[in-house]
Amino acid sequence: MSEPTVIPPRTGEVIGDAPDRRVEILSDAAPLAATWSRFGPGRDGADLHVHHHHTDLFYVLEGEFTARLGPEGDEHALPPGTLTRIPPDVVHGFRNASSVEMRYLNLHAPGRGFAEYMRGLRDGAPVDFFDQHDPPADGGRPVSLAVVGHRETVVDRPGLQVDLLADADEVAVAEVRLDGKAPGATHDHLVSYYVLDGELALGDTTLAAGTWAQVPAGLPHALAGVGRYLEIHTPGGGAFSS
Repeated sequence: MSEPTVIPPRTGEVIGDAPDRRVEILSDAAPLAATWSRFGPGRDGADLHVHHHHTDLFYVLEGEFTARLGPEGDEHALPPGTLTRIPPDVVHGFRNASSVEMRYLNLHAPGRGFAEYMRGLRDGAPVDFFDQHDPPADGGRPVSLAVVGHRETVVDRPGLQVDLLADADEVAVAEVRLDGKAPGATHDHLVSYYVLDGELALGDTTLAAGTWAQVPAGLPHALAGVGRYLEIHTPGGGAFSS
């Protein structure tokens, strides 16, 4: 049986590393592509675009993330702890419009070749199969379909709080506060974790803050320790339903 994949802080596959930008690949799985990024003050990100066949998500780790939504690129300054979920065909882009460094996670569900797209940009060999397109002439789907900053507490008991941030067919994301041991589970899909703070254990493996861990379908597992983390199910479809 496959084992979990664990990527300690700043050990992901490097796409770019400069004083004002660092990007690392954390996941290159079919259900989920994920990157960690650091952008310096005033650093541009992605121009306005759409995805036809997958959802794009951003989680702000540090600093201020400026999401650009809609055909006019209306800007929304987002603080740490904010998740933005952008469904297919909603026009979007992003940048760091602030005077401080920002760090964020970018998730693509399903992956649709995003990691290969990033490698192509790095290596000067662009790929043409990634699901990214110019904004359509009709402006795309309504911006109101994008979900910014949703947070719903679905579990609140001693030692465990689960705040649901996204719940769509293709992806479900929760922010979890743990003091003890989480219930053990075996899932029929890929589950990913990112440790926001504290220190956790996945079996015999210690997960420090900033660690990414990915558990394949069918593998029993449980997290233990004291900390706060993201839990990402791909596909989602009610993964956090009580």
